[in-house]
Amino acid sequence: MTVRALTQNKQHETFKVVDRILNQILGQEGAQIIYEYLENNHSMQKHEIAENLDSFNRALEEYLGSGAVVIERVIMQSLELRELQENKLI
Repeated sequence: MTVRALTQNKQHETFKVVDRILNQILGQEGAQIIYEYLENNHSMQKHEIAENLDSFNRALEEYLGSGAVVIERVIMQSLELRELQENKLI
């Protein structure tokens, strides 16, 4: 597997975590509203979130205010847990 393929795989896995958390916390409709907001106001497509996590966090804070902190925290904890699990398997 090439470095580019590994990077793309990691970005895809990161997006899956973000998507899962948004759907768990906001529901499917709420997650879709966030994706539409990102696209319409920040020119960010869903598949670009993983490579632009800082921009995603700022946009989330802009849209949700202080409520974004909870979502960001759960996403980061899930990503850290996933990273620990991956490193343990290697």
